[in-house]
Amino acid sequence: MQKLEVINLGLNENLVFNNTGGEIEDILLSHIEGLGHPGATSQKSQGVAQDGSNAEDALLDNRVIKADITIRTKNRESLYELRRKIYRIINPKTYNKTTGKRGELLLYYTNDYKKYRIYARVEDSVDFNSRFLNHDKTTISFLCVQPYFLDEKGTDIDIKSVSGGLSFPLVLPSHFALVSFYKEIENKGDIEAPIQIEYTGPALNPRVTNETTGEYIQVNMEIAEKEKLVINTAEGKETVNLITPNGTKDVYNNIDLKSTFFKLIIGKNLIKYSSDAETSKDSVRIIDYTNKYVGV
Repeated sequence: MQKLEVINLGLNENLVFNNTGGEIEDILLSHIEGLGHPGATSQKSQGVAQDGSNAEDALLDNRVIKADITIRTKNRESLYELRRKIYRIINPKTYNKTTGKRGELLLYYTNDYKKYRIYARVEDSVDFNSRFLNHDKTTISFLCVQPYFLDEKGTDIDIKSVSGGLSFPLVLPSHFALVSFYKEIENKGDIEAPIQIEYTGPALNPRVTNETTGEYIQVNMEIAEKEKLVINTAEGKETVNLITPNGTKDVYNNIDLKSTFFKLIIGKNLIKYSSDAETSKDSVRIIDYTNKYVGV
């Protein structure tokens, strides 16, 4: 079983291409490709008078997903109605008011094992030119500039919460004001995964540490009870924002100098939260964490 759902993020409308088909009319997913490894470009360096080169890294190429679809309907009117719907939703000119960008799509791909999501846009114009009776065919190419498949939904993970979460804090004997909470998170993906951390005050100099790698991120400031600190560690999108009743403030400059915007390594990660002033009202979560896959 294979199924591809396409959501236009500007219109909030969707299409479903299914390889099983329906009894009366459907949009049949005849073939899909571009689901495996997207290919990579090797990064090399070479010193003066050096034979050969040094292998530095490998960068994944953009992913292109191609879907062959067939419209099958009971009459000609329904055929043209479905064609028109496809043109409307798979449209590179649709404007997304939230992001200010055009042509943004969200794809959900489902096979017999699992359901995944990936963000895309239309690479080429959609054109139907193989009509026979009440059937018509086309191939649609989706460009994914972020080539990783993601879990169907992001995971919201409590490290410490007002209700629930961990009930057994570890109090260090030499620092009686410092209370720590631990959570083990397993990255089941194929690459390190960025996280988004959300603190809800009150808290003082909150810190989240990946005990597995020794990396941490600490913000040297006091967070009031009705304030929320949100940190994003995604590469190229690193942000530290304080959300207050009066609006959002960039507090990037309050980061401890030895902090790193760490990611979860593949496998198990032991995550620790600590604050210099422990209260019963503060909480910390990792929000919208997702595994990242190079192919499905």
